Amino acid sequence: MKQIFLMSQCQYTRLGLFKLIESAGEHPVQVISVETPEQIASHILSDRHAPGKQNVIVVDLTCHEAPAMVKALWFLWNLSVLYSERRELGGVPCILFGCQRTLDNIRHPFVWVSPSQGLRQLQNVFLRILAIPSRYIREHKIKRLSVNERRVMNYLLGGKAAGDIATRMQINYRNVCYYRQRAIFKIGLRNRNDIAWIMNRTFL
Repeated sequence: MKQIFLMSQCQYTRLGLFKLIESAGEHPVQVISVETPEQIASHILSDRHAPGKQNVIVVDLTCHEAPAMVKALWFLWNLSVLYSERRELGGVPCILFGCQRTLDNIRHPFVWVSPSQGLRQLQNVFLRILAIPSRYIREHKIKRLSVNERRVMNYLLGGKAAGDIATRMQINYRNVCYYRQRAIFKIGLRNRNDIAWIMNRTFL
């Protein structure tokens, strides 16, 4: 069995990729829609006693609207952290489905697949990836968020104001702003306004 874990914010793209991938090739391909990297790790762990499964992660980056792009950046960041921590993800490549030229803020060294191809070309690309996923694995040494950067970001995602965070962490307001800006740069967000699109989530 071949499995693709698909993270997509656009319903139409998601349905299109489902039809494209599931109709390709002689062997069945199961497309599993996911919202968090932890769901992928859970699926793979539950399948560890079923050898022979070929797994691939596909992250849809075709929607450039701020809410979708920020959620994709959050997903990619946490996925990269899990890659560095979880052995079960070591043999699973991540494919970025989008136009690399227009997304220079995404610094993750994963393999890109351009959507500007014909139906048959795209099917062949995904079939090649599914045939030998290990060829598409890229080493990725992520520069992790520091303890303070992660705490500041997660407090912000929990709805806390910068002044309240300074009090909780017993640091001054300037340091809160500094840690926030450092985290924003590492993750690839444009500015602090992007944080509003991923409230109530958590950075690893």
